[in-house]
Amino acid sequence: MIRVLAETAKTYDLPFIGNIRPYAHQAVQLRLAERALEGNRKTIIWNRARTGAGKTLANYGYLTKNPRARALGVYPVNELVKDQFQSLKHGLPLGIWDEISLWTAEEMRKARMSGESKLEQIKRMSTRFHRAVMTNPDHLMLIAQERLYAFKQGERVEAFYRLGEYALQVFDEFHLYNIAQVNFLAQWIALMTASFPNKGFAFMLSSATPRPDVFRLIEGAQIEIWNVQEEVERWLSEENPPVYEERVFLEPLDLHVVSSYLQAWNTGERILKNWSEIEGYLSEWPNAKGLIILDSIHEAQVLANSLREKGYDVGEVHGLSDRSRSREALTKQITVATATVEVGVDFQGEIRKDFLVFEARDPGSFMQRLGRIGRGSRQNPDPPIHVWAYVPGYVAEQIREKTQSEISRSELEEIVTRAYQYFQDFSRYIEKVGGMNLVHSVHLQRKHHMNREQNPVLEEIKSIADRMYGVGFEELERQYRQWKREKLLEPVLSFRGQNTLEYQIFGWEAEESETFYPDIWFWDETAPDTPLKRYEYSFVLRRRRVRFVDREELVRRVKEHVAEPDREELLQALKRDNVLGYAVATGIRENPAKLVWRLPVKASRCTEQLVRLDRLRLESDNAELNDQLNMLFQSMARTSWIVYIVKRSVGELNDQLRLPPLFRLYPAKTLQGADWSIAFNSEAFQLWSAWEKVKSEVL
Repeated sequence: MIRVLAETAKTYDLPFIGNIRPYAHQAVQLRLAERALEGNRKTIIWNRARTGAGKTLANYGYLTKNPRARALGVYPVNELVKDQFQSLKHGLPLGIWDEISLWTAEEMRKARMSGESKLEQIKRMSTRFHRAVMTNPDHLMLIAQERLYAFKQGERVEAFYRLGEYALQVFDEFHLYNIAQVNFLAQWIALMTASFPNKGFAFMLSSATPRPDVFRLIEGAQIEIWNVQEEVERWLSEENPPVYEERVFLEPLDLHVVSSYLQAWNTGERILKNWSEIEGYLSEWPNAKGLIILDSIHEAQVLANSLREKGYDVGEVHGLSDRSRSREALTKQITVATATVEVGVDFQGEIRKDFLVFEARDPGSFMQRLGRIGRGSRQNPDPPIHVWAYVPGYVAEQIREKTQSEISRSELEEIVTRAYQYFQDFSRYIEKVGGMNLVHSVHLQRKHHMNREQNPVLEEIKSIADRMYGVGFEELERQYRQWKREKLLEPVLSFRGQNTLEYQIFGWEAEESETFYPDIWFWDETAPDTPLKRYEYSFVLRRRRVRFVDREELVRRVKEHVAEPDREELLQALKRDNVLGYAVATGIRENPAKLVWRLPVKASRCTEQLVRLDRLRLESDNAELNDQLNMLFQSMARTSWIVYIVKRSVGELNDQLRLPPLFRLYPAKTLQGADWSIAFNSEAFQLWSAWEKVKSEVL
């Protein structure tokens, strides 16, 4: 067991927000925001403060100093959007007429007026009275690419210019985005600066984990980067501000490092085998409440059911749980969750947690999950905080070797970061694919500028593209036009790598409507509270016993069992979403079914190329499921997917490229039985960029 010491920080006797005495990083970030916006400058303000250190107030504090300032907050998951919304509502003293606007699909559906389109709602919720807008990045993509429905072109453009009035723009937890998403958000920042040349912006990047690819892109866009922690050192040494008190912001805890073979995806079983340790803790502290974070939804569901059988009151928070009841699930004695709660949820008050169990496949995940607990001001928590971390064997060994019986969080982070092996970062994706969004933006902006060819905004976007990607705009545009002709472009442009929101597009083209992952809409009879879900095919078919049905069967069930306003939203999604198929899930498989994509004959001519490929078929080793899949593909209209195929098995390719643990790579077989690998959509482009690097090094 390792004792992780409390983290403390000094507060200073200075004006900040209301009666709050600021930490050094809060005071400095407020000064930097004032310097940027009052000086009409365009800057990145990067704050690496730790979890629980008050980054939210640091990001939005300027709103209390300037009654005309407005802020746009962008967060990777909806749970974090909602959490930050509550933090601002209760912690930021704004004017009597000021509002904070919450843009998640669930909340916007509740607030939508009769007959109001989503674009009309967005415009209604982004007026000068809305001092802050809290959203996920999907809305930025829809707005920047003018994909929200409007009869007139000018109306679709207006939402983008509305957001340009939000001079304070916050991007939190940047490390959770994949390389394609990071690229899109860096381009949003560049697009803002180019489209509003006479306006100052302060872009707040809040993440304790640096992303070198982010800063390389931003430096290419020639935007100043101010490091809050470096400015804190200068401020303390030069100004010697008066100290008010020293406070604990992360409480001490006892860390148990457990060696585990995570590739087996059986951490839930390991936790149950070792449950006697937690039972011992609970026998001493019977009122203690716990959080368990796993990477597999199936494991989370099975573990939650097993703990209920032991008599515990268990809640679930993951991609297939009822999101409207997530707060209730977090109040339970034990909450079993996935990465959904990895950021943003402040486990205090009614949802406090005293013990934590998690698995971690990389150092960022380790520190993020560790930071979910102990976010308080107690030197001696009661009950004492205990954490069990399930990590690869080689990581556990290094942590034990290099860690003393007591250690600070910063020392632990350094050891953990060095202990994990390197994973593929897809850095080549930036130079090979990255500039497509900016080329697309130029094509869009030409439509709403009077002087189409010589407009300075367009010229600046072209120059930014040159600088960010080191490739001339003409070359980027040539690649853009080629991929557009080949109907390959959509995964690069859309934030999630597929067109999941195509029903909001006005006049969408065939490429957009055809670009989708082979997901499945399924009615889960094992989860009567929220039975209709859309999820990745491999999870549904491997882990659930299913019966394929037609879309009309699911429509009928929705009409019979789902009330408004959810009913209409689900019916619209069922009507317009492109998916692999529709199914009713009747139970959980005792043993997972194996699945493989059977490749057509022409696939041998398409390996190591980005292609749109048809005649793919999915097969299973389970005879009953395989019969159903044969019938599904026989009845399916001719469908094509954007893919990248490599003549290596999934295991070989993972070992060679060190692919991230949750990278969507699937097994494929040729007609002759050779084991290859296939990736779809955004992952196809990412795999292409990494494999091209391997080939170039060999040649």
